[in-house]
Amino acid sequence: MTTAVGERRKAVEEELDAEYAGAGWWGSLYRAPHHRRWYRLIPVEELSGRHRSELLAWQARPRRPDLVPVVPTDRSDQRQFAGRWFQVVCYETDARRSLAHAVAEDEPADRIASVAGVLRALPGWCAAVGAGLVALPADVVLAGHRPLLLPLPSWGPPPLGRVLAEPERLAHLTPEAARGLPVGVRPPGLHALLVAALRCFEELPDGEAGRLLQRTACAALFTDQRRDGRLPSWMRRVAPVRDVRRLLRDLTGFDPAAAGAADPLHLADILDTARSAMDPVTAVRARRAEGEARLAVGLAHAALVDRPDYDLLLLAAEIAREDLRDPLEALSLLERAVQTSSERTEAYAEQLSIIGGLWSVLQGRLAGAIDRSFAERLEATARTAFDRLPPAQRRDKAHEMARCLIGQGRLAEANAFVHRWLHDGGTLMWWRFDLMLDYAETFLLLGRTDAAGQVAQEVRAGLGRVRQNGQMPHQEIHRYGMRLADFDHALLAARNQEGKA
Repeated sequence: MTTAVGERRKAVEEELDAEYAGAGWWGSLYRAPHHRRWYRLIPVEELSGRHRSELLAWQARPRRPDLVPVVPTDRSDQRQFAGRWFQVVCYETDARRSLAHAVAEDEPADRIASVAGVLRALPGWCAAVGAGLVALPADVVLAGHRPLLLPLPSWGPPPLGRVLAEPERLAHLTPEAARGLPVGVRPPGLHALLVAALRCFEELPDGEAGRLLQRTACAALFTDQRRDGRLPSWMRRVAPVRDVRRLLRDLTGFDPAAAGAADPLHLADILDTARSAMDPVTAVRARRAEGEARLAVGLAHAALVDRPDYDLLLLAAEIAREDLRDPLEALSLLERAVQTSSERTEAYAEQLSIIGGLWSVLQGRLAGAIDRSFAERLEATARTAFDRLPPAQRRDKAHEMARCLIGQGRLAEANAFVHRWLHDGGTLMWWRFDLMLDYAETFLLLGRTDAAGQVAQEVRAGLGRVRQNGQMPHQEIHRYGMRLADFDHALLAARNQEGKA
């Protein structure tokens, strides 16, 4: 069944070629995108002759970059819609949405950013309109990310009957106004925006106007709600988000002195801090920086339930590998990253690095506990990852792939593979000591000790050259030297075994 309000709203939309945009502090707002117009409709019985004169005067005021211009209407400024007369205020702007749309529809971080922008604009608006300015979310339009005010003279609150008719207005009243008290130290305009900020986190309570008025009067609009609000569960665990929600509750609470001392610019900065923390990658990095690696990975898993994110999966895999020393958890996360964005290569490179380092574990103390099918699955993952890399990255990751082939016992294939990636055309890249030692190891495992010894000699000579000319960091030279020493020991043992045979 269509209500009288619904019929009137439909009549306005059809006649003005506009759509309803929400309740303003005074009147209702409509957007007419085809005409670069926004309209405010105020019942004529709410306005006096002085009010009308002040509205007409606004059409002649100099334009300001932060206020939407008030322009003459195409027809009479008083019009009848569905049997009721309204004062029509016309604004000229091509803004396509209001703060009310942003708070209702946008992602949490985006709606917080919009409210923070409005808080920064508030001092300038008050200077232009008057200290008693109150702007509801529908009174502010967004031109890109820039907030602009649909201005009115600073008239204070509308008649009580109109306030009760719109829950939007009730919710943004100060507790003092809802109790019929003087304004006091709590700025009504700032309070209305703080309520808008809280609506970015929580839903307005349901119920009829009288109940909502009671909650507003008791400064308990958002308390005692049996729901978790409008944020994903992981976001509610992030400290800056919890802190700003607590602060907003305090500032809109029963004590007016807290809000009276608040600075809108400082509040905007605090909201921006919370907004930054709403990025899951930022939140997980912060937990990691606090030394809580396990909680960081847990937070990443919770955020991934809400939305898969490639960069978050990479970060969680890095923490699992480097901080938790859990390569299998890292591989699981990287597999999800590959499924999320198969065209990106970072996850493939990480998979190869982890699998290449796993073989020493698989062949050592865990050898008896590893199922053959698991090892084969690792090999298949490594091959797929290597094939998906561009040629330049394949050369960088050839060592890791060689370790996979050697670990799987595919020695002849590993030998041919390393030979291919050690040569750039006809040039032997002797300075790739990781691959050179892999090459020597494949010869040794194939029983070709003479060839293994020749490659080892080439590595020893190459290390001497880079040590002398300083072309390689000392730590790397030491690492390759230690591996060469281990290889020399294995080669000597193999030759001794050959001698006994």
